[in-house]
Amino acid sequence: MIAHLKGRDRALEPFGLSGRRAEWIVLASLHGGVFTRAQLSDWLEASRFKVLRLVQALKDRRLLAEETVEGLKVCRVCARGIYRALGAEDVRFRRITSTEVVVRRPPSFDYVIEHPGLPWLATESEKVAAFEALGIDRSLLPVQVYRGAAGGARRYLPARDARGAGLPPRRVRPRRSRLRHLDGAPFVAGPAPEPLGGR
Repeated sequence: MIAHLKGRDRALEPFGLSGRRAEWIVLASLHGGVFTRAQLSDWLEASRFKVLRLVQALKDRRLLAEETVEGLKVCRVCARGIYRALGAEDVRFRRITSTEVVVRRPPSFDYVIEHPGLPWLATESEKVAAFEALGIDRSLLPVQVYRGAAGGARRYLPARDARGAGLPPRRVRPRRSRLRHLDGAPFVAGPAPEPLGGR
């Protein structure tokens, strides 16, 4: 069991997901919303054919969408019901976004899945609570306002990068994502965000 998921994987049982598959979908949903088949294959320690069948089954049930980004197939958890079950319906990861945003997500997710035991702050409310526990008022946090039919929705810490409590800064290596720039050079993500408590 992955502690920072706080048992949210059980919320996916109505979708027919349990065990490592449910943990994977929760991790992917809360940490960028996208993943590659290679990442899933490594996580499940399964052959690419088993992963292909699983991805196809999830696509058939409209839980996933698959897109090609810079020649790489990327799976996106797109079902609103998944995010609602996880208590993260306001997360915008399920929506289609720009190529620039999509290519940043798998390398960051690589770091999360390589360190599942770290105390990741998976939702906006967890991140805000962590800052408030440090004595930082939410009025000082970065905020983005989304205008829509229901009025303005305020989202704190809109950068959406993986955040962890007390993590050392380091570079994220895109080992499993295998993304490349248009000129063929390997894609290298920027440095990880500063830890919450400073150094």
